[in-house]
Amino acid sequence: MEGPPFAAGLRLFRGARIVALPAGFSVHPSCAIVAALPAPLPQAPLTPTNSEVLVPHRGHSCLSNIVVLVIAIVVCVAVLDAVAYFALGIRGSRHGDRDVIQFSPLLGHFHRPLSEGRYYPRRGREGHEVKVNSRGFTDEERDIEKSRPRVLLIGDSTTEAWEVDPPKRPHVVLEELLGGKYEVLNCGVRAYGTDQCLILLERIAMAFDPDIVVYTFCINDIRDNGKDYAKPWFEIDEQDTTRLIERGYPIAKVSAGGDRTSGRLWKYSLVYRTFGLAVSKFGKRFRGAENGGGVFPLEDHYELTPYKTVYDENESARWAITRRLVRRMRESSNASGAEFLVVECLHLPEISEEAAAELTAPYELEAEFDFGKVTCAFQGLVDDTGLAFVSMANEVKREGLDPAELMPPGDTIHLSAEGIRLWARVVEREFRERGWLEQ
Repeated sequence: MEGPPFAAGLRLFRGARIVALPAGFSVHPSCAIVAALPAPLPQAPLTPTNSEVLVPHRGHSCLSNIVVLVIAIVVCVAVLDAVAYFALGIRGSRHGDRDVIQFSPLLGHFHRPLSEGRYYPRRGREGHEVKVNSRGFTDEERDIEKSRPRVLLIGDSTTEAWEVDPPKRPHVVLEELLGGKYEVLNCGVRAYGTDQCLILLERIAMAFDPDIVVYTFCINDIRDNGKDYAKPWFEIDEQDTTRLIERGYPIAKVSAGGDRTSGRLWKYSLVYRTFGLAVSKFGKRFRGAENGGGVFPLEDHYELTPYKTVYDENESARWAITRRLVRRMRESSNASGAEFLVVECLHLPEISEEAAAELTAPYELEAEFDFGKVTCAFQGLVDDTGLAFVSMANEVKREGLDPAELMPPGDTIHLSAEGIRLWARVVEREFRERGWLEQ
């Protein structure tokens, strides 16, 4: 029995090709007539009607959707980052420091003379202006010849104090407190250890002929003094323990290399920073059971190892080097006719039990800690050598001050504007009580 005849223009699929059957043809149930069809003649391209839609291949459709999605995400991220960077002024931490710092064959790194930029601290959106004078210091322009007595400040980021605006930095505040009778020079450089400060003092800064030198010690200086790459360092002479041997020259210049792209993304992209911090926090939690929840192994934790009640061999060596470096800074200053004062800068766990507990919790099974140990060690140096020394932590405890007002939010080593005012008052008092100020 034959089926009903097809209407004119009826189409059938034959394999992957479309075949048009002329009017009058019919299809036998056995499909023999389809098999007997001759090869179709060339025909004009078929245009689907409203009821005939040619559906694209599913693979091509998915790929197109993925491409569109990726483009949309990239555009959204770019717009969000542009708004955050240009409209809201949100910057990555330490954004701008590379604009004013360069390689130094003498010190490892140093400021780029006559450069300027903006520094954005770890927390917050507000950046602070940074200008470098022709001598390479983040200070106003200074002449070598002095017209009044001079105080020279030396140290690391706690001396430079880019965390506040220029008028609130240590050299400005101290000079005002001294009534303008003394010229106060800021020769601090971020990320310097005591070893780099010593070289800077002896080979560059003493040319300014200071009457008083103030070295602000930061807890991470001990760790920095143990570094032996991309910077000069010192060893104690085994034959003469009072002598330091300078090492590290010629200094190797460390290239940004593969970190350049990541550094730029961190600098400019809010989305990248947010994602990176989230991944970092997840990683810390994921690794918590393995290493006690700490970010670093204890031996690499610069904020904690100086406070261990029992030092290992490397920690003892770093502290011995630090003590000897401080003594030589004093000797070099005194040899040039300058007084020398060491100020132990604030470290939040020294003055906050809550901060100390939070810092030590991941390592409480590995070691015991004494947050007064570094101050006591300096006091021993005072007893042995007559070193002029003052501890900011002791001042805060004595006056019962609130640590939250003395340091920026989320920071454990740098001073806020109020903290710098306290530092200046303590330094001015030490000058006066020791009889170092001219009448």
